[in-house]
Amino acid sequence: MAEPDAKMTEAIAFFEQMLQTMPDDRTSLEFLSVAYEQTGQTDKYLECLIRLADCLLNEKDFDNAQSIAMRLSAFADYAQARAAVERVTECVQQQILKETLEPSKGGVLSKQSSGASDVGMYQEAGLEVQALSRAASAAEMELVWYWKERNLLPKEVCMDILHILTENQVSDHPVLISALALLDEQHPELTERLMEEMQRVSEMPPIPLELFDVQAAAEVLSPVFVHVRGVLPFALLGGEALVAVLNPLNKALQDEVTARAGKPCHFFFAHPRVWQEAAKKV
Repeated sequence: MAEPDAKMTEAIAFFEQMLQTMPDDRTSLEFLSVAYEQTGQTDKYLECLIRLADCLLNEKDFDNAQSIAMRLSAFADYAQARAAVERVTECVQQQILKETLEPSKGGVLSKQSSGASDVGMYQEAGLEVQALSRAASAAEMELVWYWKERNLLPKEVCMDILHILTENQVSDHPVLISALALLDEQHPELTERLMEEMQRVSEMPPIPLELFDVQAAAEVLSPVFVHVRGVLPFALLGGEALVAVLNPLNKALQDEVTARAGKPCHFFFAHPRVWQEAAKKV
């Protein structure tokens, strides 16, 4: 069995503690399933995968549930793993049958809406918010670990923020998921010093958002993406966009913003309170 390093051991202990208070927490189960596999803890790995499969079924995330079932199918000699694979298969088959029959039903939703397309659009929007929320939570938790590992914030402050991010990782409504905004809400006295350090590391210039009419660039990104991921286009210069972010260290998010915007983007670091005030106008 691979010997976990101190950082991995601490992370495992944290997420195990999360599961004691929130037994069905998806993020904790996802992290621990990877951590247990990497450290050779096979029994715990299997138990975690089974719990994760059931969690995904409860969330009706059938695609990812099937992915977990594929991993569990490699342990066919383990009765509980086989049972979990069977549960996933049964639920997926029921969902396929439901989707096949549903268009012929004159249910309450179809009567109350202006058409089946309205329901589909609503469901699609809800799924998009959930996906964006999970991605944002994962990235922001990674940022908090960065703060903790470099002793940029007290350990207890980092753990409090991680706890909140873990609890609020999935939502059907667009809610800002930002570690920096949570820090400023709980410990505003620490915000400026931390922002100075993040600005130094990222080499991203700060921006006084209050001086810009952000509505002029509002159409560059969808409002849902803006409000969940903490990225706000605030000006257009020719065919390029200027974007204010709350996590200047997330290079993957910058790439995603550029791809979604369909034009070159230049990124600036914003104070969370000023960012949130400006985002209200979008």
